[in-house]
Amino acid sequence: MTNTTNPYANPVSSAPLLSPAEEKQWAVLTHVLSIFFGIISAAVFFFLFRNRGPFVRHHTTTEWNFQLTVLIISAVFFALCFVSFFVSFASGMAGSTSMPPGMALFFVGYFMIFITRIVAAVLGIRAAVLTNRGEFYSYPAFRFAR
Repeated sequence: MTNTTNPYANPVSSAPLLSPAEEKQWAVLTHVLSIFFGIISAAVFFFLFRNRGPFVRHHTTTEWNFQLTVLIISAVFFALCFVSFFVSFASGMAGSTSMPPGMALFFVGYFMIFITRIVAAVLGIRAAVLTNRGEFYSYPAFRFAR
């Protein structure tokens, strides 16, 4: 008698599809937790739930793309803050009592990081509400994952 089981078969099976109610629940949770935990929760939900149904796939992919976009925008403004801070003090303003002119860019960059996070939170709340209604919401973001 021969063994009909393939010893080289992939032992990992794909996760079962979610019911529509579960899909909606996880999609809403994706948006809500990303308001507080940003790209970390977006990555966790994207890699765990992207193949569990079309509704949750759309929302986890959308959230992942949005959080990557927010990260890139924040990194650009952080670089502006970092460079302007060190350049302004390295420009030889040691004897002056006034604020170095490059510090204005530091405050602009810092303010823009703050505004970016506020806009991300507002859009995240909007996405969670529309997702809870069962709508396919898409953020204004670059599409890295499809």
